[in-house]
Amino acid sequence: MPYVRLIFLLLLTLMMQTGHSQLYPGLDGENLADAIREDFTPVVLLNDSEVKDTLYAKIFLRADSVHCIYSNLSRYLPDEVDPSQWLYEDGLSVESMNLEHGWPQSKGAGDGTGGNTNMYHLYPSRTGINSDRASFRYAEINDNQTQRWYYKEVEMAAIPPGNQNLYSEFGIGAFEPRESVKGDIARAMFYFWTIYRSDALAADPFYFDSQLADLCLWHDQDPVDNEEAERNNLIAQYQGGLNNPFIVDCSLVMRAYCSDLPECNPVSIKPGNSANADLVFLSALQQFIVIGEDDIKWEVVVYDLFGRPLDSFILFEGSLSAYKVFPSGLFVATARHGNEMLTKKFFVP
Repeated sequence: MPYVRLIFLLLLTLMMQTGHSQLYPGLDGENLADAIREDFTPVVLLNDSEVKDTLYAKIFLRADSVHCIYSNLSRYLPDEVDPSQWLYEDGLSVESMNLEHGWPQSKGAGDGTGGNTNMYHLYPSRTGINSDRASFRYAEINDNQTQRWYYKEVEMAAIPPGNQNLYSEFGIGAFEPRESVKGDIARAMFYFWTIYRSDALAADPFYFDSQLADLCLWHDQDPVDNEEAERNNLIAQYQGGLNNPFIVDCSLVMRAYCSDLPECNPVSIKPGNSANADLVFLSALQQFIVIGEDDIKWEVVVYDLFGRPLDSFILFEGSLSAYKVFPSGLFVATARHGNEMLTKKFFVP
């Protein structure tokens, strides 16, 4: 194919990918929440020990380390150890990690409930921070009212001299995650409230509403990035192939719970920094291409909106994939090269 023709098709595809394609078009409010609950409530869930080891060793492992969701502390995880025991140690070290329930167990995610082991709201956390957060609501906290600041292995009472956005904060009756994961946590909370509404209401009917305004804000200010989208697809493989739809379609939050938010583009994902390349779907050709500066090999997997893999293939940068046939709809493609990862949502008219 002539080079000019290829560039034209790339530009055309990128323009088409700025269009909107929503899940459940025409539904909003409780009608939308009911539809999501009906279609995305998982029947298949791992047990407690399986959940911990899977989250640590497969979902949140980056390179060879696990990172605390709140402080970004990195812990090396060897291949030959029990992940839960290795990370927890005696539970007393500042580097000790255990499993944080984004939606607290005492607020509807307790033992015996589906939400207790649903991985979409579970995270590795330093044990000390997990204990401090307890079951407090998520919220924005005025810096002058923050009692503790957390970053990596540091915990301090004074306002940090700089880079406050890297810190999570604890204040009276509230906990504020670091800026780069606020959207991730918000979408997990919308998911839990939608899927496990009855358990949440029975435990505390006011808990969700007490933090709704901040969760709406966080979802808007911290859009889905490559890492969150990839994690969404990985978890789906262990939970009956069902994604967290609030990660797949950003408009669901606005249409179900946050009507004051601006419109968003369900096809777009916030660019990540995991690789100096871009994965593009050429809808006019029904082919993929990785645009980058090197001639390296990428392992590409295409998923449907339920997290089910539809196709996989090898793709070298600058080369077109074989002709692919997909039905009309919204899909997610991921490309991996070692520890680098690209994620792209694409729409087939």
